[in-house]
Amino acid sequence: MSNYQVIINGYQEPKKRLTTDETYKLIDEYQATKNEAIKDRLVNDNTKLVLSMARRFYGREDSMDDLFQVGMIGLIKAIENFNTSFGLKFSTYAVPLIIGEMKRYLRDNHQIKISRSIRDLAYKVLKVKDSYITKLNREPTINELANELEVEPSAVIEALLSTNSVSSLQEEVKNDDGNNLKMIDSITDDKTVVSRTNETIDLYDALKSLNQKEHRVIKQRYFEGLSQSEIAKELFISQAQVSRIERKALDNLHNYLK
Repeated sequence: MSNYQVIINGYQEPKKRLTTDETYKLIDEYQATKNEAIKDRLVNDNTKLVLSMARRFYGREDSMDDLFQVGMIGLIKAIENFNTSFGLKFSTYAVPLIIGEMKRYLRDNHQIKISRSIRDLAYKVLKVKDSYITKLNREPTINELANELEVEPSAVIEALLSTNSVSSLQEEVKNDDGNNLKMIDSITDDKTVVSRTNETIDLYDALKSLNQKEHRVIKQRYFEGLSQSEIAKELFISQAQVSRIERKALDNLHNYLK
């Protein structure tokens, strides 16, 4: 990592950023040749992405450099494993890996400090959530919370995540066999994280293969949490028809992912 240690305040963004096609070409070339000069160019072109993520988690003046460095590890892993055939933006793939490295560092070394704005939003989200449960006897979807609070869904997710308590990785938890297990021993390795990210992209790609009605039903059923009867009312069709559309869509997804 020493090759990528920079003075954060002195970072200068490249005058000309790589296009998506140029990024794809360089990543394919680097993965085939492991040419360090190509990796350097990709890293430098995406350093601003790491900086923007680091500022989101920044809570201690003496840890900013370290936070940036571990974020660079996530960026390099993204360069190593990104599959250009998905046709996805590189940043979409890289951000979860960068954030994952930063969160791991913060959990290992510091208590994460949540900004006031996120704490305030989290309080509002929980109030709306409780209201939904009381009135409708169900939890609201992310989109419902976002619409109610007039914010982006990603902001709702970030606020909800901020309410999760942070545990020490050395903390012992009960295992199924009655023995104690340290939390760090239950964490998946980096290859598994990358694999799951790839699986998510595979699913995203598979969803695009569905027709408009199938895509809508799957989205409302599994991403928005609507029942078949609720979807039937929206589409002005019977619940049995929704069930058939859902079943066919799931079969198509299964066949595509095979």
